[in-house]
Amino acid sequence: MTQTAYARAVDVFEALVTSPGRQAHSSPAGLIRAADVPASSGYRHTATLEAEGMLRRDGQGNYLTGMSAVRVGLQGFGVGRLAPLVQPILLQLRQSTQLTSFLAIARDMELNMGPHSIGRETRGTRLQRTYGFETIPDLAIGQVTEVGLRWFEGQVARRTNVALIPVESSASCIALIGLVVNSTRGATDSQIRALDQAYRQIAETTVGD
Repeated sequence: MTQTAYARAVDVFEALVTSPGRQAHSSPAGLIRAADVPASSGYRHTATLEAEGMLRRDGQGNYLTGMSAVRVGLQGFGVGRLAPLVQPILLQLRQSTQLTSFLAIARDMELNMGPHSIGRETRGTRLQRTYGFETIPDLAIGQVTEVGLRWFEGQVARRTNVALIPVESSASCIALIGLVVNSTRGATDSQIRALDQAYRQIAETTVGD
């Protein structure tokens, strides 16, 4: 692949991972338009990215970040061993709680949503790419913490409540599994138990790694 062709393939991938509000693209044409690359090469690049595992499709046919991209991204944060584990665990969380479940990376006072989320449209919830913590969180591996997050929609500040359980840390970040919870009632006992179970599954799988 020539440098120009490589750059255009990267543009196609960037159009997926940086689209506002994780806009769904259900066809190569949608990705190609978002990436603003020529259709003549865009279809080929999209097919190549899918074949290489950088892109995949969900149950509705929408393009999502593929496992190869997930693995590379998490390795960059020093938590690459989570890559093959998180998707089935998030699906289980979604099914048991009926809430939006997600993987996120905490760095300083920011929470960056990872490539995996299940139930993004649950009760109108659309995950943002980055949130700010309202207060400094007390994040300890294996302990559930409920926190408020801030994000902006244009000039308007919005608030989201989440329950988080840190599952892995590195020198630069903390990886967390979380649920978007009711802002009034907060996390229920059953939801906290579900997060604790998710952590135990990861801990048991990665012990000795």
